[in-house]
Amino acid sequence: MYRQSRLERFSSQEKASAAFEAAGFPLSAASIKGYENGTTVPPADVVAVMAEIYGTPQLKWVHCHEQCPLGEYVVEEPPDTTDNVYQTLFELQGAFDQIDDVKEKLRAIVADGRITDDEQPLLDEVFEVLGQISENALELRLWVEQQGGGSSPA
Repeated sequence: MYRQSRLERFSSQEKASAAFEAAGFPLSAASIKGYENGTTVPPADVVAVMAEIYGTPQLKWVHCHEQCPLGEYVVEEPPDTTDNVYQTLFELQGAFDQIDDVKEKLRAIVADGRITDDEQPLLDEVFEVLGQISENALELRLWVEQQGGGSSPA
């Protein structure tokens, strides 16, 4: 994953190393090679800088998903790039159109302070819509970062 991200902007580890140096974050070509061939795992701060210099913000999520035992639960399937922001917006609109229904289902579920067997399917529907919103929000955030805008969450 680190090599694939590097290749988005740099054809060699040496060129990437020079870009790190220019950004005030010295990282040797040998270190980059170690990360790329899997002999060493880069620390989170290095991955954050890699994502910025390589222009691949999704690297942060892929790294956390694959290298952190908790990360695989935070992001079920790390996103690639968002090639079609309009598709993401279309999917978000569909999920937003269901928000009133989701709010009513949640009210019904929490009204008595417990989840009954007959409420479980409603809860699954609620989480389906919320999951879609969460996934699309992440795709949108990555698209914004790739465009050079917005803040870059670590």
